Amino acid sequence: MRVPESWLREFVDLDWDIEQIAERLTFSGTSVEDILRPFNVSGEIITARVIERFDHPASEKLIVCRVDTGKRIYTVVTADKTVNEGDYVILALEGATLNNGFKIEPREFKGVISEGMLCSLEELGLEEKSDRVYRFPEPVELGVNVVEKYGLNERVLDIEITPNRPDCLSIIGVARELSALSGRPLKKPQPIVSFVDEDVQFDVKIEDVEGCPRYSARIMKGVTVKDSPLWMKARLVAAGVRSLNNVVDATNYVMIELGHPVHAFDLNRLKNKRIVVKSAKGGERVLLLDEKEYELKGGEVLITDGENVLALGGIMGGMESGVYDDTRDLVLEVAYFDPVRIRKAAKALGIDSESSYRFERGVDPNDVELVSLRLAELIQKLAGGYVLRKFWDVYPRKIEPKKVMLRKARIEKILGTKVEKPGDILRRLEFQVEDRGDSYEVLVPTFRPDVEREIDLIEEIGRIYGYEKVESKVISVPAINRGWSEKQLFRREISQFMKGMGFDEVVTFSFVDSLKVKKWPLVDREPIALSNPIASDMDVMRTSQFYSLIQVLAENFKRQNRDLKLFEIGKVYFKENGNFREIETLSAMSCGLENPGDYTDKRSVSFYTIKGVLDELFFRLGVNIEYRAAEIPGLFPTRSARIYVENREIGFIGMVDPKLLDEYDVKEDTYFFEIDMELLRKYASKRPAYRPTPRFPAVRRDISFLLPKGFESVKIIELFRESGGDLVEEVGVFDIYEGKGIPENMVSVTFYVVFRHSERTLTDEEVNKIFEEMVQKTEEEFGIRRRF
Repeated sequence: MRVPESWLREFVDLDWDIEQIAERLTFSGTSVEDILRPFNVSGEIITARVIERFDHPASEKLIVCRVDTGKRIYTVVTADKTVNEGDYVILALEGATLNNGFKIEPREFKGVISEGMLCSLEELGLEEKSDRVYRFPEPVELGVNVVEKYGLNERVLDIEITPNRPDCLSIIGVARELSALSGRPLKKPQPIVSFVDEDVQFDVKIEDVEGCPRYSARIMKGVTVKDSPLWMKARLVAAGVRSLNNVVDATNYVMIELGHPVHAFDLNRLKNKRIVVKSAKGGERVLLLDEKEYELKGGEVLITDGENVLALGGIMGGMESGVYDDTRDLVLEVAYFDPVRIRKAAKALGIDSESSYRFERGVDPNDVELVSLRLAELIQKLAGGYVLRKFWDVYPRKIEPKKVMLRKARIEKILGTKVEKPGDILRRLEFQVEDRGDSYEVLVPTFRPDVEREIDLIEEIGRIYGYEKVESKVISVPAINRGWSEKQLFRREISQFMKGMGFDEVVTFSFVDSLKVKKWPLVDREPIALSNPIASDMDVMRTSQFYSLIQVLAENFKRQNRDLKLFEIGKVYFKENGNFREIETLSAMSCGLENPGDYTDKRSVSFYTIKGVLDELFFRLGVNIEYRAAEIPGLFPTRSARIYVENREIGFIGMVDPKLLDEYDVKEDTYFFEIDMELLRKYASKRPAYRPTPRFPAVRRDISFLLPKGFESVKIIELFRESGGDLVEEVGVFDIYEGKGIPENMVSVTFYVVFRHSERTLTDEEVNKIFEEMVQKTEEEFGIRRRF
């Protein structure tokens, strides 16, 4: 929220400069993010009067004006041919700087020297776009510095208001904080309104009491809708609101000042001359002030005339009943709407307005009369007209202040220091406090919906008293354990391993899209649906981390970050036999180049890249695993496998199906694995056993087999290990070849076997004999033949 300094000082008289104000507010919990200067104007920018106007002698597009500042007459050239003699204008003289950074200096326009510039509101930073020089509607004193008089040198506090402090979404609310902090009195508005007695056909009825517990209306007649005066424009722009006209500006001004959104209807556009507040049934269509038509979902609070929708209560007014140039009579609405209903409606319709922003956090239901009078006073000042004495205030479900008991001893115990006169601190925050001896009976004002318990009151006392005054003490807590648990240490070890393998750790939401889970069920688990999801595409708990990681990968990919290695250690959730379960998993996803930092390495990530990461992890943990080919929805057939330890599935690995990748607009081969961390920890041994360096040399033999495509090479590796006995130290695949000389649908796979004896050197003869027996057994077992 943006709070202009001058506006703030109207309600509390402070000796502090703006930097001190910002510091005190921040220390008390109302964080000031920045001190802004919304207008980039400076120098001699003054009021003046056009006393002579004539055509430029050498240009049809320009005119020349003689402008009087009260001290001197200046010659000024302008392109605005609507400027006339007698107009009161704003003149920027040599040395002045305009809002767009333009510096004023004398300039020649086809033979005529212009000594200054007639300013539009755009050049002063008061409008986004202006099509004419600004003219004061009434005569003004000449030679007055506009920058100083109208606050264009204003400094503004940019304050971050937390959702639990709706009372600070107003100038008066921030002033109340400063009043409590400084001990200076709070000067609240005392509206002065002239009333007339006049009968009028009008009525207010609330049918939806739950959605709108209070609704008030006041009628004004004979107003004149026109441009707002310069002081109003400047103040609203400084507060971050665009100026429209005097009536609408008055409603925005009161909302910012008092924190209670209000609305003005054109009385003559109310067909039935009444207000009926009701709940939407769903399917109704309404055109709002943002010039968009919305179809209602049902449950929204509607302001109607009994038949026609006038506004979406607490969110935005309707186009048909708005204030226009020909509006003369007004209905001024000040109401209280249920925060939950406003929040749901605004989110469902995708509308974010200043009004809904405040109502969904909670405004004061009991300041309605003050707000209504202040609005009437301001409109009467800006637009004229008269106010009817009758005030329609329907309040069927009164909201009373909460009563909380506060123990005096509890204050010191919680804060760790003795606070003098804690009751006075609460009174300065406008709590009603009765001293009951050893405790206080506190009535919490209805503008503070966040204060409900004794501890909340203690927090109020502590932050106003100043936490910086509380003496710091070293907390002494007896240790109940020896530090990190075994599970935490294991998780850290796995995380460090993955980082060492070049992967970046991510932390993602546990909420995912049920449609994606249903379409691509990588794991056979029943998802857990959320009863109140924060978004339609985050409506179930993830059954696999795949759905989270693919989203991160896709977001990076479309930002041209396409060489990715991502991992996450997190939980997945599912239903099992009617019970809710959660397990921790390690998941990784990778695509792009293997080594993007090495320009000589052109290799892309492959199945064996990510499998190699797992193999290294299992080796370090001493886990003996087995890969079994599997068809997994979402992964590419023939390039995916389930992983087993002692015949128990521990995870899976594979290449992501290109059809799935197309849905995320990812154009690179992508690989993924997921491992159950609990099972991994269960099967991990302490460390691989130490083996001394072999004393005797190894003997290696290679053999190439012609295998049908799809044959599982692991079967040959296992057979070699079994038939070779203790002499076989290592078996693996050395090369894969398909091409010239290889029959169709066949592939040449070269295997290697390493033989070693622990106590002597093996001879070629005995190795050849054993190896030939192994090869023959393989050919017979699987019906294959050697290539060479």
